[in-house]
This record gives sequence, C-alpha cells and structure tokens, in this order.
Amino acid sequence: MLSLSSISMVQWLLISNSLLLAVFVVGFVLIRNQHKQDLEHSHNQLQKLRFDLDAMSKSTVGIGRVIKKLEHRVASNERKPALATSDEALYQQAQRLVGMGATADDLVSSCGVARAEAELLVSMSRQTTH
Repeated sequence: MLSLSSISMVQWLLISNSLLLAVFVVGFVLIRNQHKQDLEHSHNQLQKLRFDLDAMSKSTVGIGRVIKKLEHRVASNERKPALATSDEALYQQAQRLVGMGATADDLVSSCGVARAEAELLVSMSRQTTH
C-alpha cells in the first residue's frame, strides 16, 4: 500500500485531474438533465400557446363573420327609408285615405283607428281644404 508521503507529484496530478474530470462529468450530466427538463417544459408551453392561438383564431374568425353580417344588416337598413313607428304609419295611412276622400267609417274599418280619431282626421282634412 502506498503512503501519502510516497506518492509522487505526478501521481498527485493524475489523482487530482481524475477527480476534477469526475466532477466535470457529474456537472455536465446534471446540466444536461436540467436542460432536457427545461426543453420539455418549453415544448409543453409552446404546445399550450399554439392551442390557445388556434382557439383565438377560430373565435376571431367567428366574430369577424358576425361583424360582417351585422355590417351588412346595417348597410341594408341604411338604404331603406326610416320606418315610422306603427302608430305613425297607421295615422299616415289614415291621412292618405282621408286625402283620397275616405270617410270616418272607412278609417275605422280599414285602419283600425278609434271612431273619435277618425272623425277628427276627417274634420281636420275638411278644414284645411276649405
């Protein structure tokens, strides 16, 4: 057996270099394993982001379609004349009929206005024409 005093300087260098090499190998293996875990984690995160991006893209396309439909509806409504409320339209029709010579009875039966209103419309029309 060798005693510590009988080991030459070359042997000390070989032992220390071997220990240093072993430390580097262990460190390299540990770093490689950590890198592998980090890479796997990054890959999983990338997959999740791709899934989220795909879902967002699909929903954006759906929202885009809805917006296009709404824009089309708005554009077609803008081309149409503004519609009066049902009461206003009813009274406009009654006024046209009175202008064409309709009686209060005609207005009640065709427009569904109350008798008093029909008579008032007919009366007002006679006053403006005379």
